Amino acid sequence: MEKGEEKSSNRCFIMELPTELLAMVSDHLDPLSGACLAMACKRLLLISGASLVSDCLQFKKDFAPLFHHYRSNQSFQTDRWQLLERLEDERWLACSKCLKLHPHVAFTSKELRRESYLRACNLGELAGVVDLCPCRKLTFQDKVNLVQHLKDREAFTKMPSSILGSHSYDDRYLWHSCKAIYGNTEVSIEIYPEIDDDERLMIRTEYRLYVEPNRLGKHQYITPRFGCAHRSMDLWLSSVCQTLYCHRYNSFCSACKRINVCSTCDTTLKCPKKRPFHCQETNKMAYFFWTQRCLGRSTDIPDKEWAVQRIHPVESHVTWNNCRELCPWTIRMHPPPNHAPSLGNDILDPALEESSEDFASQVYTSLHLE
Repeated sequence: MEKGEEKSSNRCFIMELPTELLAMVSDHLDPLSGACLAMACKRLLLISGASLVSDCLQFKKDFAPLFHHYRSNQSFQTDRWQLLERLEDERWLACSKCLKLHPHVAFTSKELRRESYLRACNLGELAGVVDLCPCRKLTFQDKVNLVQHLKDREAFTKMPSSILGSHSYDDRYLWHSCKAIYGNTEVSIEIYPEIDDDERLMIRTEYRLYVEPNRLGKHQYITPRFGCAHRSMDLWLSSVCQTLYCHRYNSFCSACKRINVCSTCDTTLKCPKKRPFHCQETNKMAYFFWTQRCLGRSTDIPDKEWAVQRIHPVESHVTWNNCRELCPWTIRMHPPPNHAPSLGNDILDPALEESSEDFASQVYTSLHLE
């Protein structure tokens, strides 16, 4: 009798159900519960594995729809963080800075005794997450891996042609590209990383923004994307476009410098043609611009240049009243030019820079006749 009881106690009754019933059970679970079910065994992984790729279990697409309302503890209320806490065991623990699991050896004995939402890995206060695009978030270890990848690629491109054969590599390396849609606004993103002469990781992010006419910078139409960790993307672009008449000879006035460069992290936003192109097919205005940011030196220890680019954790001093960038959702106004725009230099010449087929459209836009 005792042997029979012992045998029955080892049975997993749910696994005795047919696959069809297990699939029905999985369909009624929320993504967090479904992910836990999927990691129980290989059979349940095949049945409920789709839960593991649910959007709510990934990094948030946009960390801070309203930056001055965002707090670090909001990340600890997500399904992703709850899943990390459930996955903690004698080998893995969650890091509140990186928002990922690390092995126990990545924490000091003091940190091992802390609660998960207070625990930080050996990188200390400089650990965190950098938001590059809606689907690319970098922890510091991700940055280290990217630097190594770039160095390996550079070494490979220097190999003789007898080894490479007919393969050729462009100087610019497109590491990642994606698209995001916010209402009627579309954003195409391309990321070009490189290591500069000072051994710093530089990230050039190129954007193509398609927005309906007269909606750029309007509060009810702005996207929750940030050009850096401190400035709203489309409001920043709207501010830079105000420098049209000032920035004509590759020089910046003091107002241009304040608008083009983030005073907190030194990220720059450049828009070579501040008049948008009007797409007749979609009736949208197209802007091409890019941001250039530095993620610090290519070492195995994070530095301040890396830390200042983080979207998480938010620095404690950033609040509604004392954000060093005023408010990320405020257009920075450029002083009006001292002289009225001339027909030749300020209106026709910029239009001539466009292709001939766009000439008429650009001139009309310049004259505000549309």
